[in-house]
Amino acid sequence: MNIKINLNFLSYLFRGDIYYLVRGFFIFIIVLLIIWVILRIIWFHWTERVKKEYLNQQKYILLSIDVPRNNEYGPEAIESLFSHLSGIKITPNKREKYLEGKVQLDISLEIIGTEGQIKFLIYTPIQYRDLIEAAIYAAYPEAEISEIEDYTKEIQEEFPNKEYDLWGADLGLYNKNPYPIKTYFNFEHALSKELKDPIIDLLEILGKLLDGEQVWIQFIIRPVGSDLKKEGEILVKKMMGEKLGTSENLIEKILKMPVKIIQAGVDIISEGLGLLYSGEEGKKEEQKMNLSGGERRVIESVQNKISKIAFDTRIRVIYLAKKEIFSQDRGIVGILSAFNAINTLDMNGIEPEAKSSVSSQRIYKADAQKTAIIKAYKKRSRYWKIEPKGLKRILITAGKFLTLSFDGKKKKNILNTEELATLYHFPVTLIKPPLIKKTGSKKGEPPFSLPVK
Repeated sequence: MNIKINLNFLSYLFRGDIYYLVRGFFIFIIVLLIIWVILRIIWFHWTERVKKEYLNQQKYILLSIDVPRNNEYGPEAIESLFSHLSGIKITPNKREKYLEGKVQLDISLEIIGTEGQIKFLIYTPIQYRDLIEAAIYAAYPEAEISEIEDYTKEIQEEFPNKEYDLWGADLGLYNKNPYPIKTYFNFEHALSKELKDPIIDLLEILGKLLDGEQVWIQFIIRPVGSDLKKEGEILVKKMMGEKLGTSENLIEKILKMPVKIIQAGVDIISEGLGLLYSGEEGKKEEQKMNLSGGERRVIESVQNKISKIAFDTRIRVIYLAKKEIFSQDRGIVGILSAFNAINTLDMNGIEPEAKSSVSSQRIYKADAQKTAIIKAYKKRSRYWKIEPKGLKRILITAGKFLTLSFDGKKKKNILNTEELATLYHFPVTLIKPPLIKKTGSKKGEPPFSLPVK
């Protein structure tokens, strides 16, 4: 049996025709790339379409919560409400995500001041109504919950507006998410346990608004997973001076395996002979001893924050007033100053985000920003931006069609249940009596040695 091998294809290499071989290879790669891009575009628009259809099917309601004037329950009561709300977290499977468009829905906690009247509201998908009402009644048995019309419908969206002027901004954390803001525990007197309400200054401003003035405050929340805990643990290790493990590829793991085995054997023998001076726990204690009091306090605060349930939170503030009474000092500076009560220099706080605030420097740009932010508020959207025009709009539309994004990475602000309860809770009217026992007083006779004229 004779076996013949045809080596004619090698003649391309010796005849100088390798150019055609390389060209054919690159054409094949380009065709595959084009097919991949087309499939990617189709897949992207399919998933966006089913997600949009799913969101359009959702029905929302606006609930108004009224508590008695002599409310005795502090922020810790509403913290339990937020713990219940963590139950709305979903993890859709592939069929639900890509065929049904199922995504995590948001809940909007809102505080509004209208002509001196203050309301606490919750804007929620209708399927969460029973969960929210049960949680509120559990925390506030005497609360009254009613469904009301959306107050935002009364205001025109387009600016400039003949009657009203507007300022608005999204507020975000100015430090990393694991660092906590100042919470209601920090507003309690150490001995008397008397609570100075963290939002009392804000409520004072809302209660003194004039006729024709409105302030809308919005906390759009959705529960998050364990990302905050992981980020916080890494931060704590850095602050304690511990070495962080680096990811290794398979080859590096194989090369380092003999060294690790030998080191493990040496450690076992040394421990058996009592040659090890200190263990891992001893090193950690030594590192803690080298930290200052302030550093230890920050570490403990971070550990406390990441130990609780957390929410991805967008905070939005809008000040709306008739043009003749629009006051920057009262409606803008006053509100932002009220939020400073929960800010700290060594940990965290909230401030207006530069890219998500209405600017007063350019009038034409400010009007577009006013229109964009009030539309986002009405839709309870997490993010907003100015509607592009002209060539920029064409380029962005083309980029979106090609699945290209020009928005960059969107910042997340993670608050736990304790921080949310500090910012959104019903005012407390009861002041707890001091725990220190006070002695009575009685009138006594003046001493005989007291000189008398």
